[in-house]
Parts: sequence; C-alpha cells; structure tokens
Amino acid sequence: MQNNLTYSALNYFGDAALDRVYLLRKDTAWFQSTLANEKTIFLPFKNGQPLLTPDRCLLPLSPKEIPIQELGLAPILLGLREEQAYFAVELSEEHGLTFSHGSFQELRETTLQLTRPDSSLLAYAKAMIYWNRQHQHCSVCGAPTLSKDAGHVRQCTNPTCLTSHFPRTDTAVITMVTCGDKGLLARQASWPQGQYASVAGFLEPGETLESAVAREVQEEVGLQVKSVHYHSSQPWPFPASIMVGFMTEVESTNLKIDLEEIEDARWFTRQELTELVACSEIKLPPALSISYRLIQDWLNG
Repeated sequence: MQNNLTYSALNYFGDAALDRVYLLRKDTAWFQSTLANEKTIFLPFKNGQPLLTPDRCLLPLSPKEIPIQELGLAPILLGLREEQAYFAVELSEEHGLTFSHGSFQELRETTLQLTRPDSSLLAYAKAMIYWNRQHQHCSVCGAPTLSKDAGHVRQCTNPTCLTSHFPRTDTAVITMVTCGDKGLLARQASWPQGQYASVAGFLEPGETLESAVAREVQEEVGLQVKSVHYHSSQPWPFPASIMVGFMTEVESTNLKIDLEEIEDARWFTRQELTELVACSEIKLPPALSISYRLIQDWLNG
C-alpha cells in the first residue's frame, strides 16, 4: 500500500524538514530568548518575495543583521532544524534595510534552483506572512488585531470581542482525468500559448473532496465521473492553498466544454502527449506544480 506521508513529500513545498514545535509557540519566555539567540535564523520577505543569494540560495540572517525590536517587527516562528530556530519576518521600504549580498526574488520563479527543504520552508514562511498581513483587523468587529502565539494567532484588541483568528488555507482539488488509455488536459485563455494542465477547482462548503472532483470535471468538460482515487497533496502558497491531487476515471470521452471556465480541453494517448511535448506543440505546467506530477505519473503508468 502506498505511504501517502512520503508520497506527498515528493511534491515541491511538501517537506520543510522542520519541527514546528507547536507547544513552544505559547512559551513567551522561550520565544523572547530565542529571538536573541545568536544561532537563530531570520528569513526576510518583502512584497511576498524571500531574500535570496544571487545564485538563488537561501539567505538567512542573524539577530545582529536584522534588529527585530528596533524595527518593530513581528517575527513568525516557523520551527526548528537541528535545534536551530527559524523565523519569518516581513519587511517594507519604510524599514530602510538593504542587503548587498542578496535580493528579494519571486519564489515561484526560483523554486527549482532551491533545495526541496528550503523551497518548502520558504513556502511555509510566505503563506504565514500573507495570512498575518491579510488579518490586521478583526473580521467580526473590525478592530485591529495583534500577533500572538509566535505569529500563529491574531487576537482582536477590542475588549468586548477578543476573537482569536487562526491561519486559513483554501482547499483546491486537482485531477488527472482518464478514460481507458487516454488522458485529458485543459487550458485557460490566460495561460502561455500551448500550455495544458490538469482539471482543478476550489472545494465548496458542505462538499467532500471526491464530490468536488466530480463537480469540477462535470462543470468544466461535461464528463460523468466513474471513480476517484487520491494521489497526493501539495501546499501552494500563491497565495494560500492546499492542492489535493486525484486520479479520476470518467465514463466517456464526449466533451462538453464550458468556455467560461476553460478555453480548450483535449484527449491524448500517452504516446501522443509525449511526442507533442517533445516538439513543443504542447507545454506542460511548471515542474514545481502537482499538476505536472499528476501528468507525469499517468505518462509513466
């Protein structure tokens, strides 16, 4: 039987090699002493982009290189690697910090040059920074919120409310649709010319993951689903999703495309798709995506 714990870890962003030390998030004394520990590592972000070296490697900073208290920053505890603490911090132009030995770069464009654990660590940091930025005010009463539990809780400051807000992740399903020896790929009009990918969509309230797969397939390409099998999952911090991957068998190849959802959908045999990709007539999604892995696993099946 497939071990899904290790199988999902094969996806990009799936394994940060990190102990998240959940119980220490509430330990204020440990948190404050760790911030000042010379071995502690800070991972700065600006405009959602991590600080990287010119050759696109992780660029960690020490407490001496980034004055947390002086700048009024709210560091977010990520966890421990070999007893060394990692924190994410968000900077802005107003902080006035410059780094001659690195620059802020887009994670989506640099992931394949980073190690798997480092890209996963930065994805985690990026998602947490985004959530904290988006929840500066209470969604119940509108009052400002404060960071608590090492950046993993936003507490409403209104004494008559005091609602605690927790990080949220949007769930999306994504599936490789098959019928016999053929696989289905679809494309949106906004994608690069010739690029096709797996069918995907967001989970709706009151819906199982499998039902969401069946609904998305029916809505986008008009096909009735016969069976749905879980494949793996992938954190996707663009900005805050979890992609849940499936392999789906449908009853027929008769497409009814919803042109408001997608521009085109096509059936391929394994040989056809391999040849079309080789001659660049068809482009697959980026290799860092679970869509790419679903397609590759089907091609290799």
